[in-house]
Order: sequence, then structure tokens, then C-alpha cells
Amino acid sequence: MRGVVSAGMASALEQRRLLDCFDLVIGTSAGALNAAGFLAGVAEGCLVAYHGAFATRQFINPSRLLIGRPAIDVAFTLDHVDERLDAARHRRTVASDIPLHCVAVDVDTALVADLTDLRSESELRRALLASSRMPWIGGGPVEFRGRRWVDGGLAEPIPHRAAMGLGATHVLVLMTRPLGVSRTMPPRPANAMIERWLRRHNPALVELHRCRFSDYETTVSEIAAATNEPGTNGPFAYGLRLARGVPEVGQLERRPSVLEAAGRLASAHAAAVMDAAGVTASA
Repeated sequence: MRGVVSAGMASALEQRRLLDCFDLVIGTSAGALNAAGFLAGVAEGCLVAYHGAFATRQFINPSRLLIGRPAIDVAFTLDHVDERLDAARHRRTVASDIPLHCVAVDVDTALVADLTDLRSESELRRALLASSRMPWIGGGPVEFRGRRWVDGGLAEPIPHRAAMGLGATHVLVLMTRPLGVSRTMPPRPANAMIERWLRRHNPALVELHRCRFSDYETTVSEIAAATNEPGTNGPFAYGLRLARGVPEVGQLERRPSVLEAAGRLASAHAAAVMDAAGVTASA
């Protein structure tokens, strides 16, 4: 649910009709879901859904774990249709001239991978589910192209390096945690269940899980340095990030008022940054 922040930022880009300024869009987990919505022209619809249809027990219900079912049902968000999120949006994402890249982790090799060249709505759906399949709480690994996949956030929650590896010279990074907020360990009982789940599928995944906090801080520091001191040679990265002191949105947040406030704040922040830089709406 922290993805409401990047959805708000993407909505600000969408409002200024800036999609065609991008050569590729890449995301991990909720970022991949928001990226698909951005390519389909429904970033604003995604933002509204976070504090509407998605802020329900149909999407997030921890009590389902008690009966052996996933607490998070990402498929619900993909299937959801309303006046802002039309059924044809997935078709538009697949048909877009701007490629979507979804970051996921291969369960059997414990290596991060880029799921792209998505040629059908079915492939898009499986790639998005793979990128966002949180261990234990989200269900079993996702089968896609003959491999088993799990949440890309285990290895690369902010895929700016992957974008540069694909040849990007300028990377705009939509960050969901405010300045000064670090990635934190899940509660001890939940963490034990997650590690047990990972160990059962591949013990090497446990190490990824344990290293993700320090790796996240390294990544955030890299993006901050690139933003504040861009240099002259590139590639260049600019991190959009909410100000210090802004409340963090929890992964399982379901309070509509909290989610709406966070999304609108993120959208306003992105708009203010673009105003200050003289970025106007594209023709």
C-alpha cells in the first residue's frame, strides 16, 4: 500500500501528459503495478483505487493467513474494474511503444531478473504477479516462462541501476519512503514465518532477505548523491522523495483517509518539483 505514494507521483506526470518523455518504464512490486497503470494512462485511477477499492479486506486481509490463504491478493487489483480503471487498460499497457520492465527474483537461482517483452495480457498479468509476490504473506511463487518467481523487492526494490543497465541516460526515481525513513524489519513472528517460507523454497533467498535493509540504504544514498550532485558525465538519476517528517505509509495500511492524504501529498510534491524546474505539460 506504500505504492500509493509513487502512484501519486505518477499521477502528477500523467496530468502533464509527460508519458512520451520516457523511453522505458521499470518497476518492482507495487512500482511495477503503478508503472503498468502509467503506461495505460490510468495513473490517476490507480491513485484513487489505493484509497478506494484497494483499501478493503478483499485486497488485504491478514486474517486469511489463519486459514492458510494469502493475506494479500494482487490478482484482485488486476481484475478490478471501475469508472477510472477500465478493463482495456492492460491491453493498452501491452500495446504501448514504451516497454514495461518488471523486476522479480528467480526462486531457484536467487538472482534478480527483468521480466519484459510482454506480448499478451496474460504475460503482463503473470509478470506483475511475479514482481509483487511477497514471500509467505502473498502466497506461493508465481510461475512465469517456465521459472518460479517472487517479489523483486528482495533484491532490487528501487531498480534505478537496472534502468541504467538497459541504457537509460536519465532516470526519474519515484521513491515511496520519506526522507529519513529507513527500511525496517517485520515484526519478529512475521519475519520468522517469512524466513521459513524462503528457506523451504531456496535457502539462498534468506540471505537476500537479511541483506535487503543495508542494500536499501546503499541504494537510497546513491540516488541522493546523484540527485544533489549530478555531475557532468551521466548517467543521471533524480529521486523524487517526500520531505522529512511526513508520515510513512505502512505496507498493510487500509485507512482510506491516510492513503488519500499520502497520495495527494505525493502528487502535489511532484507537481511542485516540476514547477520549480520549469517542466510544463507536453503537447
